[in-house]
Amino acid sequence: MSAGGAAVGAEAIRVRVPFRRPIVTSVGSWSRRESWIIRIYDATGAVGVGEAALDIDAGEVAVSGLARLVGDTVDLVRGDHRLPTADEFEAAGAVGRALRCAFDSALLDLGMLQPTRIGVAAAPGAPRSVPVNATIGFREVNETAAAARAAVAAGFGTLKLKAGPERDTRALVERVAAVREAVGPETRLRLDVNGAWDVVTARARIAAVAPYGLEYVEQPVAAGDPSDLAAVREGSPVPIAADEAVFSLAAACELLASRAADVLVVKPARVGGPSAAWEIAALAAALGVPVVVSSLFETGVGLAAALATAAGLPAVGRGATEIAHGLATAELAEADLLARAPRVVQGRMIVPQGPGLGIVLDEEALRRYAVEWLGRRP
Repeated sequence: MSAGGAAVGAEAIRVRVPFRRPIVTSVGSWSRRESWIIRIYDATGAVGVGEAALDIDAGEVAVSGLARLVGDTVDLVRGDHRLPTADEFEAAGAVGRALRCAFDSALLDLGMLQPTRIGVAAAPGAPRSVPVNATIGFREVNETAAAARAAVAAGFGTLKLKAGPERDTRALVERVAAVREAVGPETRLRLDVNGAWDVVTARARIAAVAPYGLEYVEQPVAAGDPSDLAAVREGSPVPIAADEAVFSLAAACELLASRAADVLVVKPARVGGPSAAWEIAALAAALGVPVVVSSLFETGVGLAAALATAAGLPAVGRGATEIAHGLATAELAEADLLARAPRVVQGRMIVPQGPGLGIVLDEEALRRYAVEWLGRRP
């Protein structure tokens, strides 16, 4: 079952949670995460929870559009006792996919959504934990190296190094070389560029950092034209991953058809939730392309749904249990809104045991960070 099922009540809480330190990428800096926490209720009174989050660089038009869609959808559920269909959500574009993620996550929390429904790995066989990467933000060289050493000491076997704002290739090489020297040859390194380069720059800079043994370079060019990503991948000495370019099922299909990426980084919050992510993963698996599940810096609610998504992936190549996912981001925020949050132990995130997503909301924290509250339990 996906969005489109029965529900007798819904509520939506807009929250604003500050980051402990600004999130810096090649396209800007952000001090807080705004999202919507969605709760739905079935006829038995059971509750499912999910989160709708846009990219942190989404503009005011998208933010306002999501707010309007949230209000309309809460009214629909309370009035007609049904959820919008996947097609209805898709018709609203990025904001629709964000909200579909919240409702699909809530259905997953209620036990009404299973990965077996679309032919990928069954939930009972899912791993009890999944490996996750540590993210090293854009910092000065010495600070970057120190953060990398600390992450490895904490048990992380894969590091994602934020890149893109460097002035020139030499500065990039200096940072990558410092991290490699700091962590040794066994740690897997990823370079996340967030689309900051053009094709020519990407080719030159990837060649320059290739000697440092990167697992892949993530979104080296902008997401607008898959042929640009394919052009970078052709002849690249380092595997190429698509991230921002994977914004929907249709976009993922186009990337796969054009052989534009060796890896797909799939954010459930961006593509439409767990069911959409599993569908993308099934299509990618048929072509031998692994999927890395990643976050959009959501609160613990969205992270729990993304963790469940990662745990339900089909095995590809080395296997989904061996590729690290981008989910260790909860500590970036001032609060995760959970009374019990999934833990990261020695570089692995533990899948909560229990019904649904296995999480419990911290109601006091929810009220503290709420800025708008729509609907109530019937």
